[in-house]
Amino acid sequence: MTLRIDQNFRWGWLIALPGISALLLVLLAKAPSLGAATILFLLVILLTSIAVRCTGDRRHNGLRTIDGLLKTLVEGDYSVRASALKHDDELRRVLGHLNELASRLQDEQRSQQEHLHLLSKTLASLDGAVLVFEHEDRLVMINPAGEKLLGASNHLGLSASELGIEHLFNLTTGSVWCNTSQGKQIRLQVSHTLLRRRSKVGRLLVLQPIEQALREEEAQAFRKLLRVVSHEINNSLAPIGSMADTLRQIIPRPGEQMEEELFTDMRHAFDVIGQRSSGLQNFIAGYAQLARLPPPKSEAVSINKLCDDVTRLIGEDLVEIGSRSEARAQCDPVQVTQVLINLLRNAIDSGGKARVCLRWEMRDGRVAIDVIDSGHGLPSSGNLFVPFFTTKPGGAGIGLALSRSIIEAQEGTLVLKNREDGRGAIATITLPARGN
Repeated sequence: MTLRIDQNFRWGWLIALPGISALLLVLLAKAPSLGAATILFLLVILLTSIAVRCTGDRRHNGLRTIDGLLKTLVEGDYSVRASALKHDDELRRVLGHLNELASRLQDEQRSQQEHLHLLSKTLASLDGAVLVFEHEDRLVMINPAGEKLLGASNHLGLSASELGIEHLFNLTTGSVWCNTSQGKQIRLQVSHTLLRRRSKVGRLLVLQPIEQALREEEAQAFRKLLRVVSHEINNSLAPIGSMADTLRQIIPRPGEQMEEELFTDMRHAFDVIGQRSSGLQNFIAGYAQLARLPPPKSEAVSINKLCDDVTRLIGEDLVEIGSRSEARAQCDPVQVTQVLINLLRNAIDSGGKARVCLRWEMRDGRVAIDVIDSGHGLPSSGNLFVPFFTTKPGGAGIGLALSRSIIEAQEGTLVLKNREDGRGAIATITLPARGN
């Protein structure tokens, strides 16, 4: 659409030009008559007024064109363009800038519509509920998963309290909320944050179902458990079965005397059966220990003192203190000491010639404790934290699994990785920091 300016203003000057010329001739004449001069003067005034009116109409039409274009921009219609006559350079420049502005706004509008369409498609494909509250905490946007979760229609315009979910904003982000939907109980992870749009504050609420993820993790953990249990039981039952078969073959018949060599073989067989039975008992006891891990007794702990005590306990000839800093952590000192002793003994047994290095510092707002060795490094295995998996001869395979369970129960982490600056491995514990 194009707005054009009225072109009649050109004729005003053309009409006024003959009158002006005639007046000049009369004035230059030697003896003009009074009547002729009066008529010509009035004619010039009339034609000049017409020219001025035409010029005013031209300016008025130009302003009216600009006003119309600006109104369409304010209303959100960016498809309108305006044009002016070639000889009016000033007006053409102004309208050119307005046309350029309209083109840019039209491009931005088209891009915004494409982004909104993509956002709508993305939200529709999510299995988590997404709800946006604005305008006095009223619901202004909800995706299909949210509508399915709430189990009703016409949610827009309702407040969080009217929807019965106001209490979710009081939960910490990452908390789990159990909800009954369509007769089934589901667990949802709650996330919420503040939004700002057009100088107004709103709230975003995301409810992500975690049932499927939990089931997959449980299934994976169960498969690992079956693998470890079957491996351990087979390792115990195989020699027991072999010894039992041997005993059936060598046991003397009624009335026969037992030779000393035969007696020795039978005693050895019973010893093997007893050892493997004891191994199975220890295996079951280890799992019971994991299941009955006591809750931590958290308190403010000086990491300097805790690490110094552990170093003296292990032996200063085996452990050296690296970098250290004043740090206090919120943790159970007895359980963390147990974990450090286990990690230090593993590092000492790794085969390194140098002393094991123990260091601690503040890192990303948390207390970090590193146990560094110069041994053979970690094997390329994902089973390091699987209970009863071990690469150490005679190892029980319970230490790392138990250590990680202890640290994670205190909102901490335990990470193992190979060193990048040389041979060996690093075990890193992070714990929540506690101010002085």
